[in-house]
Amino acid sequence: MIYSSTITTAANTAEKSIDDTSLIITSGLIWLLEVDFPSGCCGLQHVQIFDGSYQVLPASPGESLHGDNVTARFDDLYLKQAAPFELKIRTWNLDDTWQHTVNIRVGVASSRAEMSRYMPAMAWDNFEKLLAETITNQEAIRKIQLEAALKNLNI
Repeated sequence: MIYSSTITTAANTAEKSIDDTSLIITSGLIWLLEVDFPSGCCGLQHVQIFDGSYQVLPASPGESLHGDNVTARFDDLYLKQAAPFELKIRTWNLDDTWQHTVNIRVGVASSRAEMSRYMPAMAWDNFEKLLAETITNQEAIRKIQLEAALKNLNI
């Protein structure tokens, strides 16, 4: 399944005044993330995608995607199996004159058959083991990001 959201951010929306948009998805394996920056964004429209407090895209905490007349496409694997089944899209726009719009697309494989399509050389048992390892790695990254965020807040 492909989910999409078109998000318009007003001019002069500073990073400290981030707009949050929820994109409702199903549980499953996220195999595609696309962010389309139409012509005119001039690198001033910024986007981050989160699963709760975990920054999924870009994976570097605090960084954002931005561009002009480009579609950033990421064929990646990210398991989303815990509620709420949504991604939080954070946007801000440093343009002092114009609002800008980005298009977000998320591909999710929600059944065993669909998931195994993205790992065709692996048996399902091995795939489940890989998914468990992926979850462990994701949790470790979340912990590091949380510790960094708390350190920045001097807690």
